[in-house]
Amino acid sequence: MLAFEVALLTGRYVATAFNDRGAPEWPPHPARLFSALVATHFEALDPPEHERAVLQWLERQGPPEISANEP
Repeated sequence: MLAFEVALLTGRYVATAFNDRGAPEWPPHPARLFSALVATHFEALDPPEHERAVLQWLERQGPPEISANEP
């Protein structure tokens, strides 16, 4: 099992559902976390190849199970 715990630095999360801009997105969509990991990886001028391999492995995994508290 692989688990991520996400701490919101500002103590809040602001995003809308992809199909209803008037509804909040909760819990955060897994693609947001993956996008943040990829963006962080490519901030480096010469990103380590082993990190890229981990990201490629992660993108091949099945859909996640999500456990989140109510907002």
